[in-house]
Amino acid sequence: MEDESTLFAEFRQRLTRAAWRMQYRNRSRINRELAIPAADRADRSEPAEQAISMIFVQQVLLAIPSYPSRTVMQKLIVDGKTEREISRELGITQQAVNKCKQRAVAALRRQMSSSAY
Repeated sequence: MEDESTLFAEFRQRLTRAAWRMQYRNRSRINRELAIPAADRADRSEPAEQAISMIFVQQVLLAIPSYPSRTVMQKLIVDGKTEREISRELGITQQAVNKCKQRAVAALRRQMSSSAY
């Protein structure tokens, strides 16, 4: 009987640890994916400055060469959606959304480094 209770306690401890790890991973993923709140984006500045910053964001999004990556970045940054929400909306996997995001960031990085020199 002692072996069963020891085994049960060990199993329970491992299960608890696994649950904590899953919860931690999910929490950190959500924190990474959260967009900047609209109040923080607006900076509470004048309407002219807000319009200029919105035009800048649109220009940056148009600089992304491929349409799917541009759409994904717009939904992530401007609309404030998570990768999971975008994957459901576009009918693709969350991995594909992440890949589009990585490609868009790499393309922007290349453009910024080439225009800096």
